[in-house]
Amino acid sequence: MWRRKFSTAASTALKDKKWDALIIGGGHNGLTAAAYLARAGLSVAVLERRHIVGGAAVTEELIPGFKFSRCSYLQSLLRPSVIKELELERHGLKLLRRSPSSFTPCLDGRYLLLGPDKELNHSEISKFSQRDADAYPRYESQLERFCKFLDPILDSPTPETLQGTSSFSNKMKNKLHKSSFWSGCLQRAVSLGQKEMVDFMELLLSPASKVLNNWFEASVHTPGGGYVLLHHVMGETNGERGIWSYVEGGMGCVSSAISQAAKEAGSLVVTSAEVSKLMIGDTGAVKGVLLADGTEVQSSVVLSNATPYRTFVELVPNDILPNDLLRAI
Repeated sequence: MWRRKFSTAASTALKDKKWDALIIGGGHNGLTAAAYLARAGLSVAVLERRHIVGGAAVTEELIPGFKFSRCSYLQSLLRPSVIKELELERHGLKLLRRSPSSFTPCLDGRYLLLGPDKELNHSEISKFSQRDADAYPRYESQLERFCKFLDPILDSPTPETLQGTSSFSNKMKNKLHKSSFWSGCLQRAVSLGQKEMVDFMELLLSPASKVLNNWFEASVHTPGGGYVLLHHVMGETNGERGIWSYVEGGMGCVSSAISQAAKEAGSLVVTSAEVSKLMIGDTGAVKGVLLADGTEVQSSVVLSNATPYRTFVELVPNDILPNDLLRAI
């Protein structure tokens, strides 16, 4: 099968040194990691199997003259802090507010048109249920409070355990971080109040149908599905909560902007560079990666933007990982 090959210059650059970090896959998450690591002064290389970066956030010409967002089609959960810190707007990212946000036609000729306009939403929902139309603003207001509860958690590193080989000072720093992390969570939980905290836990753990039935009479059933409701409200565009956006030029422009930020910070982004195996030393520590063309790239830190199956089952050599982990994957 014909395969694109990355340039000789890129091959030479990859082999010439031991990198501080390698990233398998040039999806938007991998590119974001590369940008932040490079900004911290580390030498970073991103290795992307395809001829373009982006993973699920790509824009491609599927029909001559027409470009499409092939998978991900809307922007919502890209954190405002990432957009600001990586200066993605300067690198070409332009978000277009969705208004209206959804149009649902019915077989009987009626339709439901929803968006950020509260009066429009009330009028539209009233066509189906006056009670639901009246309940909808209160429902959205509660979800807004839940989102404010979660916001600080999304922008905080999760506390790690105190096990491992970290130095005593690092363990103490992490212990203090864990203390402040959980105390912050507790303070926000108290601010919600007992009833709303119960509602919040139900939202996370219950089927969406149960959550919605508490609010609406109009007639969703997998446990945990209620979180998807919150997940959708957590998106924001230019500071507006619950507003999802189109990306001018397609979703590939999100990845392109992050890639430009990563390169500007010093990352090397290489396309058509498929990783075939993780190189593991005798001690069990990673030494780097082996590319499909036989190129060995050295690093003691490898981040994977690939799926867990691809990473642990296909890229890690046999007999390295315990069987129970592999079975679980």
